[in-house]
Amino acid sequence: MVFVCTQNSARSQLARAAWARASDVPTASAGTRPTDRIHPRAVQIGRRHSLALGPAGPAPMSDVVRPGDLVVAVCDSAFEELPPTEQPALHWAVPDPARLDTDEAFEDAYQQICRRIELLAVAVATRL
Repeated sequence: MVFVCTQNSARSQLARAAWARASDVPTASAGTRPTDRIHPRAVQIGRRHSLALGPAGPAPMSDVVRPGDLVVAVCDSAFEELPPTEQPALHWAVPDPARLDTDEAFEDAYQQICRRIELLAVAVATRL
């Protein structure tokens, strides 16, 4: 399970950490155009919700995605930039909280991601 957003600085990082809490299926996160660090507000939201964001920073998809991974694009731009491969992909249109750069925007993105992860974790567990 690989969660992807454009910069790999907020949504995909939060999704990876939330997935790790919800499922035993291995997970990672990546970006189509990764930045150099996790957004500070994403770190704050992670701490607030006891998520382990981990020491790894943003990474490019080419370093992370492997054959057979389920790729979940958590933003429109990343979904549109996914390479035309045989990778199975899901698309969650979660607005970029960094654009507003408020605690509320990051919390809202986190809540949207968590609702979807709950549903996906049940679906994946029933197939294992």
